[in-house]
Amino acid sequence: MHEVKLPQLGQSVEEASIVRWFKNEGDVVAKGEPLLAVQTDKAEIECESPASGTLRKILLPSDVTVPVMTVIALVGEADEPLPDLAKYGNMAGAPPALVGEVAKPAEAPKPAAATATQPPDASGRAVSPRARRAAEALHVNPNVVPGTGVGGRVMEADVKAYAASVNATPTAKRQAAASGVDIARVAGSGPRGRVTKADVSGARPAVPAIPAGETRRLPLTPMRRIIAQRMADSKFGAPHYYVTVEVDMANAVALRKGLPWKPSFNDIVMRATALALVQFPAVNARWQGDAIEEMGDVNLGFAVAMPTGLIVPVVRGAQAKSLQDISAECKALTDKARTGKLLPDDYAGNTFTISNLGGFGVDHFTAIINQPDSAILAVGQIKDRPVAIDGGIHIRPIMKMTLSSDHRVIDGALAAQFMGHLKSLLEEARL
Repeated sequence: MHEVKLPQLGQSVEEASIVRWFKNEGDVVAKGEPLLAVQTDKAEIECESPASGTLRKILLPSDVTVPVMTVIALVGEADEPLPDLAKYGNMAGAPPALVGEVAKPAEAPKPAAATATQPPDASGRAVSPRARRAAEALHVNPNVVPGTGVGGRVMEADVKAYAASVNATPTAKRQAAASGVDIARVAGSGPRGRVTKADVSGARPAVPAIPAGETRRLPLTPMRRIIAQRMADSKFGAPHYYVTVEVDMANAVALRKGLPWKPSFNDIVMRATALALVQFPAVNARWQGDAIEEMGDVNLGFAVAMPTGLIVPVVRGAQAKSLQDISAECKALTDKARTGKLLPDDYAGNTFTISNLGGFGVDHFTAIINQPDSAILAVGQIKDRPVAIDGGIHIRPIMKMTLSSDHRVIDGALAAQFMGHLKSLLEEARL
């Protein structure tokens, strides 16, 4: 009999809450298959089964917070006798009422728990675990996929059929999945009607209609509750102010075209930001109440939008990494984020954050500081604009960037100097 333990989720995580089980007692599981989802203080993470066999016993239900390395389930052969469950009744962190319940052999998850194995999407329909994983791999938002299962449940075949029916660029697919747009309903302006990023940017997210006179109530997910709390604490606890610059990205565009590999423009901004923060350590700093800490490492967080919320993976030691290194790491972290495989160490320790909405067609916006950082950079799209140069009018690819700063740490002149240096790095493509 294999003991399933709540895994060590990172050096900074001591406990986590069980969000849902993907399997019921008696279900067959394979080693490495997602078994349950847990919620840390920042994100929801899928945990895999450590062994193959049958899920013989779930020792802890959903909505229970326990320390890491706690035994939470048993996996064994279908006819293998269960051990004495009383020895699991003294688990630290388990509520007293639960201890008594665990020891009762007749106790089993309620039938309603089956919905936990098929997490509902925003429209209330059930989505099978395999369908959800297929949707993440194929960059499909399961909210917009017609379900053919019982009660409209979205199956893996539904996701694959939907993805196969879409004629769109990979970038457009990723953007549609992140923004909740039903890409199958977007008219394509590309060759042979192919849907492009620009087409998705102009489309509205697909939201199930609300009957007239009724309201829709969406219970808060653990991730949404944490985002709300952290953003409110930051906005009302740190005095924000904003500095905006326009950047001529012509040289950066030329640099990208000349490379044998293709970094994203956000990768380019991150590389330039890392270099700028080395020159301005007072921006790469934290407010500590009785002191300001300037950080020696530039740990760049970058916001990744997902249907369930927002997560900020971190590129550590970015000041010592090349543009290609940063690009590869960002891609790997983004893939992990969208497949629920980020570990807490992947999104902890940020010293500065970048939020880029350029892919959604946004020209300019302001962002709320991702504490404990003292600043966050909001990046808009690159857009051809008329500009005056040496008395003439020229069309140039312009990108707007806005720095939100904590005035307790960063004064206006410092923010302006930092943004001026970052602007020159990008305009001269000194990366």
